[in-house]
Amino acid sequence: MKSIRLLPLLPLMALLALALPAHGVEHAHQHEHEHGHDHHAAESHATWQVPADHVRWTPDAALLEGMARIRSALHDLAPHEIGRLGPARVIAHADRIDAAIQYLFANCKLEPEPDAALHHILAALMNGSRALHTDPSDSTPLAGMNAALRHYAELFDDPASAPPH
Repeated sequence: MKSIRLLPLLPLMALLALALPAHGVEHAHQHEHEHGHDHHAAESHATWQVPADHVRWTPDAALLEGMARIRSALHDLAPHEIGRLGPARVIAHADRIDAAIQYLFANCKLEPEPDAALHHILAALMNGSRALHTDPSDSTPLAGMNAALRHYAELFDDPASAPPH
């Protein structure tokens, strides 16, 4: 039943997966619609670069709400908790992340440049969620998902996100 809720997102998820560069998520100015790239690269978070002169974008209310939901679910999925939670609870938290992403796609309205950057962040989160659904005992995807949240905090002026260093 859970996969039925995600069916409307499959075409968008496929497009986002294709939009990711082969060697990691590049600078936020990169156009989001490049095709033919490896979707697993989103977890290669070490290549995320934010220009030194970047002025953090202002998130809209929907973005603030959706990212708060994602942060909450990821907080509950701390790597040391994965083994204690059990597969059903890990999947339930991954479902919360998926629902928050679906909420963002339906409600968040940004200018093209921050929107493209956000799509890269959301694609990394979707890849992590998909990996958690595949193997709920593996905490490895959490590193990439948490890196996506740090990247979000570098790009967006969200008071609830940790400020960039």
